[in-house]
Amino acid sequence: MKSIFALVFTIASLTTFAQSESFLTFKESLDDAEDVVSFKVGGFVLRTALWLSGESDFKEEFGEVQSVRFMVVPMEELDKRNLKVSGFKRVLRNDHFEEMVSASEEGDRITVYMQERGKNKNLYFVLIEGEDEIAAIEIKGYLDPKKLIESNSKEKLTSL
Repeated sequence: MKSIFALVFTIASLTTFAQSESFLTFKESLDDAEDVVSFKVGGFVLRTALWLSGESDFKEEFGEVQSVRFMVVPMEELDKRNLKVSGFKRVLRNDHFEEMVSASEEGDRITVYMQERGKNKNLYFVLIEGEDEIAAIEIKGYLDPKKLIESNSKEKLTSL
């Protein structure tokens, strides 16, 4: 029983160190908010869900995802706490995230950041700024940019 407890504690400790300081800062600043949604999906659960949905070739097409953290915050909650998206972007830069791409679609601003951490252990941070809410998605793993571009191009070509 003690060995099981030690194993669970060790795994929990490692996953805490695996996430970015930026995500922790954002999450902790909104811990007591009622309307904030936050969850984490581990690699095994994610791969199982993709397999069940018929997307089992995700790894070959895009890369290896080890975990995904997701958080949605109403803008009203940020305003209550006098928090600004621009301030959070500064936190991302200070945490060594580099902006990879930014785009706008139907009033939403989507920005993708990356923090290199070594072989197949990068952190990606997707920030989606909407009119009424902001979504923060942290992806740990390795996504092959060439394959993502190829896939996106194929989808656009087949939808024409």
